[in-house]
Amino acid sequence: MNDPTDQRRDRILAAAREVFAREGFRTAEVKTIAETAGVGKATIYKFFQSKEQLLLVIVEENLNQIRDIALRHLISDAPPLARMERACRAIAAFIASNRAFTRVLVQEAGDFAGDIQRQHLTLIEQNMPLAEAFFSELRKDGYFTALNTRETIQMMMNLIIGSAYTWALTGTGDFEEQASDYLRVLINGLRTPAKEG
Repeated sequence: MNDPTDQRRDRILAAAREVFAREGFRTAEVKTIAETAGVGKATIYKFFQSKEQLLLVIVEENLNQIRDIALRHLISDAPPLARMERACRAIAAFIASNRAFTRVLVQEAGDFAGDIQRQHLTLIEQNMPLAEAFFSELRKDGYFTALNTRETIQMMMNLIIGSAYTWALTGTGDFEEQASDYLRVLINGLRTPAKEG
């Protein structure tokens, strides 16, 4: 059975995410989050010091979910490129399912960029041994040889974050398809193979 304390914390986080997505971070009020979660305003402050901390905890939990999605797809018996494409698609689908919140992060969370970046870099460091093993498999097949693992991860994250930024602001396109297409270009290069003739 779940601890009632954990349930309240989870309800508060879900409510904050919903209110931030609907009203924007800056305009959202802790009172509205409390009402949406079905708790008193004071209860929120038992778990979180501020509205800002609420946002950072949501971001941290999202990063952890993205990590878990990636690991689930990268650790299998499938060929490395197939695993990478599945992981990329699944991460893109997760981001796409959270479009309103992604837009809040893109438009309003600039003040927290340093904290978010620290969370992101910590997560990368914690998973570097697995990343090294995975990319060494790809290098055996001649892929991703131009950059070391850390630089490769940074490039791929820049691709995903940049794509998510544009997608969240413009509201156009299927983000999962875009991410898959961009990964394909990254793997195959910008050249179209010459026609045999």
